[in-house]
Formats: sequence, C-alpha cells, structure tokens
Amino acid sequence: MPEVTSQANGPINLLFPLRILELSAFFLIPTLWSLLLSFDVKRLTSIEEFKDAWFAKFWAFFGPRSAEVGASAVLPLLRHNAKGVCLDIGPGSGQWLPCYSKVDNPEITKIYGVEPNPGMHAALRAKIREVGLEGTYEIIGCGAEELGMKGGIQRESIDTIITVQCLCSIPTPEKVIRELYPLLKPGGKWLVYEHVRTKYQNQFVGYWQSKFATFRCQHDDR
Repeated sequence: MPEVTSQANGPINLLFPLRILELSAFFLIPTLWSLLLSFDVKRLTSIEEFKDAWFAKFWAFFGPRSAEVGASAVLPLLRHNAKGVCLDIGPGSGQWLPCYSKVDNPEITKIYGVEPNPGMHAALRAKIREVGLEGTYEIIGCGAEELGMKGGIQRESIDTIITVQCLCSIPTPEKVIRELYPLLKPGGKWLVYEHVRTKYQNQFVGYWQSKFATFRCQHDDR
C-alpha cells in the first residue's frame, strides 16, 4: 500500500500534484482485479462507470489522509456552524461526517449529501451509521447541477450549503455556484473551504497551478 507524507513547504510542494497522480495510478490494477472477481461486467465495459469505481477505490485510501491535512482549517469551520436543512456537496466517502454529529451540530435537522459517484455510496452509508446520522443524512446520487431536476431540492429550501474541497474538481465551478445559490433560504449560510489560486500568477508557481488545474478539469469533465 502506498504511503502519503505530509506536504512540504516551499518549492518542493509543487510536486505534490504529481504524487496524487502517482497514487491514483496505483489503484488502477486493484480496481480492475476487484471488478473481475465480482464479475461486474457493467462497470468493466463502461468507461465512465470504471472511472467512478477507480476513483472510489483511490479515495477510500486518500480521502481520510487528505482530511488530516486540512483538518486544522476545516474542523473549526464545520463544527457548530451548520444548522437546519443542509446540502453537503461532494461528501465522497464521508471523511467530514463526524463534524455533523448531534454533539457538534445539534441544530441540524436534515442533511442531503450530493455524491454523484455511486462507487462512494457504500462507504458513505457506513460512515453515516458510524456517526449516528441514520434518518438525518440522505444520499442524493446526482451532480450538484442536477439537484433541481433529479434531486428534488427546491429553491430557498436550504439553510446551510457545505462545499469542502469539491468545487476545485468541477470543470465549471462558477456555473455550479450560480445554480446552488438560489437553493439557499434568505439569510442562509454557505460554508466553503477550497483550494485557491496562488498570488504569484506571473511566476512559475502560477503557470504550474494553471496547467495542473486545466489537466484536472479535462480529466474530470464528462
């Protein structure tokens, strides 16, 4: 099993995206082997469904480790701040779900977890049971841009929208933001933690970040 080391400071940190790509490639063979053993012909013969299974296998390993890196900033943001009916965009395998427990957020009445990758749902359901959110946390298996049509989420029906490290992997984040915002009730709250553009846009750091972000969007686009 590969290891993930803490991100280094300084120029060496620019190589971390390559480390992520290396890790994701490592899980290609285990994913293929798992689908062959289970005779999952549907996902073996569909490029999109195979990609979902591959990413789910990778994220089951990398998601919790990614959460450790961002915990110092994310935990204070999520704890005690969500309330009412919540929309959790891109929960993955549920690494942040403990923050929505009754102890940390007693004012939450309902959470809709918008996770379009069905390969994530089993791990997400297990985490829901683990943290005691059965009956409160409901998985919606569509993209954020489809919530009105497929998810049944109405305008001005959400008290809190939560986006943690997910908008950065969406090819059209501005479009998704415009579509999500009307779902908030007047006076609603949007909790955001995302990667940001470097201030060194005219230097090599800015060039590298731009090229890698373009690659990710091309890779994730459907």
